[in-house]
Amino acid sequence: MAGRTPSNSSPFSPELQTFVVTKYDPLLAIVRELNARLQAAEKERMRLERRVQRLEHQVVSLTDAFEKGASLKDVPDLETEAHTGRHAVQELLESEEALAAPWLFSCQIGTPTSALQVLLEFSPDSTVEVDCKMWKREEDLWICLLEELPDEFAFRRPDSLQLLDLRRAARRALLELCRGEAFILVRNVPGRREAPNCPTAITLVAILAAALSEAWNRVEAGEPEALGRVALVLDGNDIGSRLRAGRKRFRIEPLN
Repeated sequence: MAGRTPSNSSPFSPELQTFVVTKYDPLLAIVRELNARLQAAEKERMRLERRVQRLEHQVVSLTDAFEKGASLKDVPDLETEAHTGRHAVQELLESEEALAAPWLFSCQIGTPTSALQVLLEFSPDSTVEVDCKMWKREEDLWICLLEELPDEFAFRRPDSLQLLDLRRAARRALLELCRGEAFILVRNVPGRREAPNCPTAITLVAILAAALSEAWNRVEAGEPEALGRVALVLDGNDIGSRLRAGRKRFRIEPLN
């Protein structure tokens, strides 16, 4: 490797510099473009799958009306129906979609925030960093999150610190996050060995993940053109590959 001289102030050899400029940077740009297209294709696939599932329910309703002579009923909102029969199948399909979504990650405890920002391509201005060690109840989660939101995300402050008001404010805030770019880093998440002794922290992390997923789905269903990009990263030791939130399961992708 060439040493530094007035004409060569870089610690890298001219050959390596030439490779980076002529080969590595163009390839990295291509990879980023392909990744963006892949994510867009995945969003479109999930949207079309939901549309097909709704059409299937309409076919079933029409068939019942024709065979039984029953009146034709509107296709119900699947989210509010009992989880039985075909709705149970729908729930499983939604769970699989959630598993495929590349937005929930884990990292080794103490990973620098800057390294994660570079890896996931988020700016410091779009980063929210919170510590779940401080959460003893659900109110703590939402207060902490709302206090740490970047200034660029305008949202209405809660009317009070009562849980219902905090939830309303958090839902509005998460919807705004899903319309922009947001990187939420949760520090000190209990790993698989610690989880049995820290059920509250795990439950609250799951509540946050479920709320973020719900906000994303609402924006995607109502105004897909406004969808942004979000990532939730869980910092801890030996974090598992799944996060369960009620009946839903989310896949956790390890970053390191």
